[in-house]
Order: sequence, then C-alpha cells, then structure tokens
Amino acid sequence: MMNRMLKIVEIAWIVVSVISLIEIIRLWGTFDSQFFMFVGAMCVGIFMFYFRRKQRLKYENYQKNKTEE
Repeated sequence: MMNRMLKIVEIAWIVVSVISLIEIIRLWGTFDSQFFMFVGAMCVGIFMFYFRRKQRLKYENYQKNKTEE
C-alpha cells in the first residue's frame, strides 16, 4: 500500500513537470514572470521526482531487509 502511494507521488511530480513544460512552450518568447515561474516549477518537479524515487527505493530496500531478518 505504501509503495503504491510513493509511486503515485512520483507520477504526480512528473505530471507537474510535463504541465510546466507545456506552459513554457506556450509562453516561449514572452520571458515574463509567469514564464520563469513555470521554468522553476519544471525544475522543482524533476528534482522532486528523482528525490522521491531514491527515497522510495531506500524504503523498499529497508522493507525487504526487515522481512528477511
């Protein structure tokens, strides 16, 4: 159950990144504050995806080792 929730959170960060990329493409050439806000959101989304993925893999490893003992 917990692993499924962690995977959903990862997917949510990917969705945030994709939506931000679409808005970046739509706003390309304006270079106003909204454009840079979406650039920041995309960077945060990508970072958080990898951070949460690493955290989930550690948690799965911990659960695997805990059950083996």
